[in-house]
Amino acid sequence: MVEAMQLRGMTKQHALAFAMGVNESTITRWKNNRPMSIDHAVLLCRTLDVSLDWLLTGAGRIDAVRPCRQQQTPEGESSFLSCMRRAEAALTEQSSALLVSFVNSLLDERGRP
Repeated sequence: MVEAMQLRGMTKQHALAFAMGVNESTITRWKNNRPMSIDHAVLLCRTLDVSLDWLLTGAGRIDAVRPCRQQQTPEGESSFLSCMRRAEAALTEQSSALLVSFVNSLLDERGRP
């Protein structure tokens, strides 16, 4: 984690804590190899733009792998639906539920089932 912070020019742990919306003491615990939740690990990787595999195992490349925006879609599937399927895999259960509620509220406003 310290290596990733340095690589990204984030030299102060309070800056990382602010960017992630956690307490500075939380960053200190992680620096001391204390456990972190999967959601926090993913958030840390997104914040520092590093690979989750690298963060968890130290293996592979430090840089996060970016999905290709021009991915092939399965036969008969729209690019929108394909994008939503990829997004679903990246969301936490809570984020997914919030997104579903939001989309349903949009449909309800338009009078659609």
